[in-house]
Amino acid sequence: MARYQQGYIFEAFNAFHVRYYVTEIVDGKPKRVQRSQRLCAKDNRHHSTTCKPVQQLAVQVMQKINTQTSYAQEDVLLSDFWATTYWPHLVKSKKASTLCGYEKLWSKHLEPAFVGIRLREFTCRSATLMLTALVENKNLGRRSLSHAKSLASGMFRHAKQLGLVDENPFADAQSHLKPKAPEDTPAYSLDEAETISNALIDHPQEQLIFCLSTFMGLRPGESAALKWEDISVDWIHIRRAVWRRIIGDTKTPDSVASIPLIEPLRSMFAAWRFQAGSSEWVFPNGSGQPMLMQTVVRRITQVLKAHDITWRGLYAGRRAAGSLLCQLTGNAVATQYVLRHSNLATTTAFYIKPSKGEAETGMRLLEKKLAERIKFKPAPKILAAQEVLLTEE
Repeated sequence: MARYQQGYIFEAFNAFHVRYYVTEIVDGKPKRVQRSQRLCAKDNRHHSTTCKPVQQLAVQVMQKINTQTSYAQEDVLLSDFWATTYWPHLVKSKKASTLCGYEKLWSKHLEPAFVGIRLREFTCRSATLMLTALVENKNLGRRSLSHAKSLASGMFRHAKQLGLVDENPFADAQSHLKPKAPEDTPAYSLDEAETISNALIDHPQEQLIFCLSTFMGLRPGESAALKWEDISVDWIHIRRAVWRRIIGDTKTPDSVASIPLIEPLRSMFAAWRFQAGSSEWVFPNGSGQPMLMQTVVRRITQVLKAHDITWRGLYAGRRAAGSLLCQLTGNAVATQYVLRHSNLATTTAFYIKPSKGEAETGMRLLEKKLAERIKFKPAPKILAAQEVLLTEE
């Protein structure tokens, strides 16, 4: 609810005025600003700020102001609040890639659900019905629904911080229908990675970019943003990223790091440098700017199609790097460092893929270890049952 104001009466220019606050849109944001209104001239009847006639005039004016203020706050359309307030706020605080995703979410899922609805009319029930409809009518999966809810909740949180709503309706809202679980994200096996790399042997730029993802764990935008000064004999220094044609910071501060450079990538870099020209960028386009990864992926896809090899994208390579490193070291923390995740849970949940072969190897090693333990012996009944089982086989 809008706050009720009594106003402050003051005398100026031989007249009485009342001062109050209103919310106005300033630079695309609601802002509390001070305003005043003349009540009457000073005379025998209206002789001081505390006399009854002046007080009555102030009450009448403030009733009107309070009504107008309350109506103005309740009258803000959700679509208007997005356009004039929340979107400008996001533009100042988010990366271009994030803004692109937000804009798609808004136009495809949120804006149609918010048409004609005012900010203060939207309740927890409204939010629950909206989320349920996104699952039922648009078949949104769990991850997409979570993203849509997060963006909508952020918008109402901002409105609450500005004093335009009392509560965030998405705080306790959830879909009454269970969204479908996300599909498993693919990762190349070592054999698949080797096959793809060999198929790209006549395309050194594309081969190197694929191997940077698959054996070094670089994101596509990080590969595109590499400069020759970032490559040393033993290290690759990740310092920036490219999204489309925008050169900026890495995805997170933790992504800025140095990764040990290994063979055969060291040799690939040396060979590619002779062909790359004099550009400061490792992978320049015709204009001397970072190559668009979409162009590289298109070329890779064409080559692999001719060899009848399945392509699952560069991020399947990054997940392969995480899985292979964990399998070889048995250490998820090493994988976390190379992939540069701030949270180990992200590494283990999305980038380390289970392997049936590794599971079998691990269980055989455990079996061998248990057999070596003198004190670890099965109960006699179990030994007898085992002998019967072996005899039957």
